[in-house]
Amino acid sequence: MSKRFIQSLIITLLTFCFSESVLFAQGMSRSTGLGFRLGFWNVTNHPTRISSVGYGQDATVDIGGAGAWIYFFSRVHQNWFLEFNLGAVAGVHQEHSGYVVKNVEATAIIPFLFGARYDIFSPRLPSSIQPYLSFGTGPYWIASVKNENLLTASVQTVESNLQYGAYAGGGANILLASWFALNFDLKYHFVDFQFEKNYSGLEFGMGFSLIWGKKREVIQVKDIRLIVKDIYPVYYQFYNIYPLALVSIKNVANYPIEVNVRSHIRPFSERPKDSGFVRIEKGKTKDVPVTAIFGKRLLQVNQREPAVLDIEIEARAGATLKKQLSAQVIVHTRNSWNGEMDKLSLFITSDDEEILRLSREFVNEKQANYNTEAINFEKAKIIFNKLRQKGIHYRSDPNILFYQDDRVQYALETIDQRGGDCDDLVVLYASLLESIGIKTAFVEVRDPQKDIAHLYLIFDSGLQPNQGQLISSNEKRFIIRDKANNQKAIWIPVETTLIDQGFEQAWKTGATEFLQEGIVRNGIEEGWVRIIDVE
Repeated sequence: MSKRFIQSLIITLLTFCFSESVLFAQGMSRSTGLGFRLGFWNVTNHPTRISSVGYGQDATVDIGGAGAWIYFFSRVHQNWFLEFNLGAVAGVHQEHSGYVVKNVEATAIIPFLFGARYDIFSPRLPSSIQPYLSFGTGPYWIASVKNENLLTASVQTVESNLQYGAYAGGGANILLASWFALNFDLKYHFVDFQFEKNYSGLEFGMGFSLIWGKKREVIQVKDIRLIVKDIYPVYYQFYNIYPLALVSIKNVANYPIEVNVRSHIRPFSERPKDSGFVRIEKGKTKDVPVTAIFGKRLLQVNQREPAVLDIEIEARAGATLKKQLSAQVIVHTRNSWNGEMDKLSLFITSDDEEILRLSREFVNEKQANYNTEAINFEKAKIIFNKLRQKGIHYRSDPNILFYQDDRVQYALETIDQRGGDCDDLVVLYASLLESIGIKTAFVEVRDPQKDIAHLYLIFDSGLQPNQGQLISSNEKRFIIRDKANNQKAIWIPVETTLIDQGFEQAWKTGATEFLQEGIVRNGIEEGWVRIIDVE
């Protein structure tokens, strides 16, 4: 084999091992393997050669020692492996005189060794070449057979003994696939713990191994905590920023890593949502939020159904390691509401084209008769009475308000069905008022003396506190509230369930309810009467 051929072979092998495709594919070694290796170890203490003296009359043949090994290894922690080696190495020294064999000495060693291996490269370096150091100890069974051909007779001597020793060395595994590797190694055996005596010596080996099991761990998922188990379609924008779950990820590598969590909910997400890469220090645990981007299909759900939250954890550690998890959630219908008053405003559709058309149609009919100083009040009054004329009326909902799956109608649904319960009518009235620029708020009443909670609406009249006489001489008919600019304004309470009785009666009843429950009985102060502004 020529020197040029050997150089070409080495260059080709190195190019393959460091090629981009191999680097990307191999990543980190797996945990367990079984291999076969051929080795050379000079156990006869004679140089390997064939020599002759006197034109072939005397000759010597020495085969220093060739053998085979079977070995098993298994990862115990990070870059550390336990390994077991079982080998058989034999060597022959033979002397000839002409055609007569004078002396034959055969030596065989069977090592039975336990040891440890340390992979030098960090998993951050995704190389297909993985150099290592190894060391171990164990028994060496040694047998030798000597056959001396004397002039009178042939004498044969057989000796065997068991000696203990150790080995140390290094080598490299070359990953050609995630399950297959070539192996080259160099070890020095200290038989009977002697450095250069007897059978101690250097061994060179090469072979292959089959690999299986888990790859080296970089991250551990400690916990998945579902924050949102029930998906309500009306909250879809809220879910874009509010975490559906928290994934607790621990960095078990010996260096800082970056982790990205990608998630989507089949089949309701338009595309996966990334958390962005988060740095986790060595040995630390961090909670990474899981959010989702929902598409229009979520707003078309008419029947409650289960869905799968798919989570993919992407860890950057030289190569990219991925783990996939999943959890089940429940997707509720488009009209479902879990009773959280802060989110009822999500049902308000003030920008809907039909709502905009209706509100302008209502207020434009009476525009000439408006009191310009109380224009918001006048518009709100007209809209309420127009809804009455359209035949909108109150009807109780079969579900108790604030029940887990209360049903809320959108404004156009209430108009089409010509009625709804208190939350449906509040959503309808607020949608129309907000569409013409009148600010609204919900009044939530959880009276401790009643089993059923209640809801009505207040709106900003646009009047200052000293202008109350423009709408009523009775100061108990309105509420003074602070505006965003720290100025005060008059707000009007309206009991929307009295839509059949017209604006005046609904206003009067709403004002009485707020006075009795919120002020006289200290509901506002005690917290069972709350005002929630529509954002």
